[in-house]
Amino acid sequence: MRSITLAIVAGMGLASASLTEQAVAKTPPSDALIAARQKIFGLENVDARNGAVREDRVVFSWLTNASFAVAAKGRVMLLDTYVTRLEVAPGRTPFVIQDLVDVKPDAIFLGHGHFDHADNAAYIAQQTGAIIYASPETCDNMAIDATNNYNRHYTLVPTVTCKPVTSRGSLPGAEIVAINDFEPEVGIRAFKHLHSTNTGVADPGAVPIAATANGVCQPTPTKGNTFPCNLQDPRDPMLFPAGTPLSSVMNIATSRSGPGGPIALFFVFTVKGDDHRFRFVWHNSTGDIVDSCALPNNNPATGLPYEPGQAANGCFPGVTVRGKTVGANLASIMDGLHPVDVELGSVVSLGYNQNGERDIVSYLQHVRPRYFIPNHLTAVAAEGSSLEWKVGFVDALNAAGVPAASWPQILWIVDPNDYLRPIVFDLDNR
Repeated sequence: MRSITLAIVAGMGLASASLTEQAVAKTPPSDALIAARQKIFGLENVDARNGAVREDRVVFSWLTNASFAVAAKGRVMLLDTYVTRLEVAPGRTPFVIQDLVDVKPDAIFLGHGHFDHADNAAYIAQQTGAIIYASPETCDNMAIDATNNYNRHYTLVPTVTCKPVTSRGSLPGAEIVAINDFEPEVGIRAFKHLHSTNTGVADPGAVPIAATANGVCQPTPTKGNTFPCNLQDPRDPMLFPAGTPLSSVMNIATSRSGPGGPIALFFVFTVKGDDHRFRFVWHNSTGDIVDSCALPNNNPATGLPYEPGQAANGCFPGVTVRGKTVGANLASIMDGLHPVDVELGSVVSLGYNQNGERDIVSYLQHVRPRYFIPNHLTAVAAEGSSLEWKVGFVDALNAAGVPAASWPQILWIVDPNDYLRPIVFDLDNR
């Protein structure tokens, strides 16, 4: 894969040695690295002598919204870097930006370039040397962020490297790209899929999530339902009063310019054991593969879509990939991922008032994971609304007639209780 260097100093390639080997070969790990990894991955999963994460486990740790820290075969990765209510001191979110720097990730994967996913990425990469993997369009934004960070925070230009995963301007599902930098421990593939949308085709048979107005649940016109809603529990602000936002003293938000925002990637990670494999997938948006529609990605100067074949409403009318509609081809790719142990999937669609959780269920039916862990629960979704969304998710499974026996085991997460609460899979005893 070609890498784009986003600073004056050339980027260094990712080392292939294991984390333990790296710790031995380099200077002794800092106390900050050990403390950050123990905080994020759990005391029982991190070696107190060198900060190495156990290689016989896959550990997921939720950082808010769709952001996770993951350790697999000892390799440490960040899936997205946005943090909801990132503050100067730990508050509702029990860590600060320095913890994500101190954990020293090997790599950062960005599902797409919107702020609620890509904020902080260039800064963490500049501080740690972690490589960013993203679409080429999102890499463009990382280049802007790297320059902004240099102007705001640095006297020397640190290294930031973003590796574009897919081809610029390619159709969703047109290519499946292998990322070999973590071989042989972890095989990674990625493909472009569809960002969720509220401008596409409304499904009259779907059960929408009830709308809200002034904090009051409103019945939907066609269904009359008043529950669930995208509402924060009214007790939440009393339990978690706001602190001092990091943004008030340090701006490390991602740039809003360019076409990188809604171009969404679906990542597949295969962790290789001695006699078995553990596969997990992660997508931080869930689009409309039923109607082949995604959030419009239009050039403000021309009004024309950046994506080839995409109409102004975000749909792909008449466009085919491998002889199928865009959505049907993506469904076929997901069908071919089986067996999948864990799906980390967005349960919040921008089209929730149109189609409820229908799109989420459609992804689930094709991926067919053993375990499902939701994400995107603190942006678009109101903080403290997680259990409301669980009700909508279960309602949608039932409304779609999905037999309960075929449901994955649902490992629901609730903010802020489940921040930094490790979800651990033992590779030797699954």
